[in-house]
Amino acid sequence: MTYETERTESGSPGPVESPARPELIPQDERDTLALRLQQSLGGFVDAPRHAVEEAAAVFEEAADGIAAALTERRHSLRANWIAEKDGRTVEADTEQLRAALQAYRDVTERLLHI
Repeated sequence: MTYETERTESGSPGPVESPARPELIPQDERDTLALRLQQSLGGFVDAPRHAVEEAAAVFEEAADGIAAALTERRHSLRANWIAEKDGRTVEADTEQLRAALQAYRDVTERLLHI
């Protein structure tokens, strides 16, 4: 498990345990997309154009899902170290900044290996 920070009720960052590697696309969706891709590959001989159209649709759905997950993750990461309370920025302490830096490192390294 890795530890990240989350805002407490007071608006200040606090530690929260999170999964070590949250999935960008949930397993059931990945399975469905993989099945559709395999079906499109298997249908190429009988309907080449339809097979390519289906493969393109699967790619688009996967890319859209990843983009949405990354947008959500970006907001989550930012909220871990930047917050406002009563219109003022609440400063994170060194430990919270360290946790935020590790979280950014982890997700960025994953992106660089795609």
